[in-house]
Amino acid sequence: MSARGGKKKQKIMSKSARAGVLFPVARMLRYLRKDTHHLRIGAGSPVYMAAVIEYLVAEILELAGNAAKEFKKGRITPRHILLAIANDEELHQLLKHVTIAQGGVVPKIHAALVGPSRGKKGAAATTASTSSSTSRPSVASPSKLKAATNVAAKKLKGALAANNVAPLIKAASFKGKPKKADSIPDGSGGFLTLSEKKLFLGQKLTVMQGDLVKATADAIVHPTNSSFYFGGEVGQAIQRAGGKEFQQEVDLLKAQGSIGNAEAAICPGHKFAAKFVIHVNSPTWSETNAQQNLDKAVKNVLKVADDKSLKSVALPSISSGNAGFPKQTAAQIILASIRDYFKTAKSSSLKQIFFVLYDAESVNVYTTELARLDN
Repeated sequence: MSARGGKKKQKIMSKSARAGVLFPVARMLRYLRKDTHHLRIGAGSPVYMAAVIEYLVAEILELAGNAAKEFKKGRITPRHILLAIANDEELHQLLKHVTIAQGGVVPKIHAALVGPSRGKKGAAATTASTSSSTSRPSVASPSKLKAATNVAAKKLKGALAANNVAPLIKAASFKGKPKKADSIPDGSGGFLTLSEKKLFLGQKLTVMQGDLVKATADAIVHPTNSSFYFGGEVGQAIQRAGGKEFQQEVDLLKAQGSIGNAEAAICPGHKFAAKFVIHVNSPTWSETNAQQNLDKAVKNVLKVADDKSLKSVALPSISSGNAGFPKQTAAQIILASIRDYFKTAKSSSLKQIFFVLYDAESVNVYTTELARLDN
């Protein structure tokens, strides 16, 4: 008989397995020792670091999966990750200086190099090329992402409790699982906040995706012509929602006469969230001094809103539809006009400007140009 009994060999477990996390704890510890001038590192530090990073990754993947599902895509692209981060206030603050490759950033093109109008076919081709260029191998389905998030959250709690760092959860101030209704448009008035910037006097400029008529602002803007034409997409939506009562308000405005080029007029709204509708005679790309007139039109809209002591206004992409303005040129002029208006105004009641957009091209343009806007 053999006398070599003794203890059985114990199975070697990694620090990650003992902590109950997927991310490599030992590697985190090695990086901490290397990059902190050889200071003493507590045993719980790399575990906490791995658990928090794992939680953040799961959070971003779930939000990106929801965005991909909303846009009816079967795979997550860098664009979806960019939207997921931009839509979450804490993630946006944490990663605001991070550049996501292939995230849908629109290159700055000089206005002289852009044609007057690319038409529907050109816009469709641009959208198709953008979506094809950002395609990447499939990551996971939204249902799998949801399950992965739940598992990661349980592991995070277990890891923190095992290493006696649970009190640090409150210090990290992470929010719970985001509500889908607050972050992803559902096609019935939900809004996806894409980007936001504060001007030097505190006014907020926010780029959103959704239905302008359902925006909860004090006033919405209707780009029209001198005779209050409602044939555009925005005009038709407002007219449909407002019904006969709203049409009567418009008829009263018409009785006072037409509005001049780049001028604005206001009337009460009916049957939608906004209390008022500001009609602006938006200039066309083919007319003389088109860019100066668009600048004037935007400032007149803000002046009318200030005269009514309104606090918030929701705008579409003025003049970039049937009026023929290149979308990037229009966005640059509109954003600069709003910034200059608040710089020169002695006082203003306006605190919030919403850019409520619908198509993907306008979303890309306004998100990029808002990031470039200087205060």
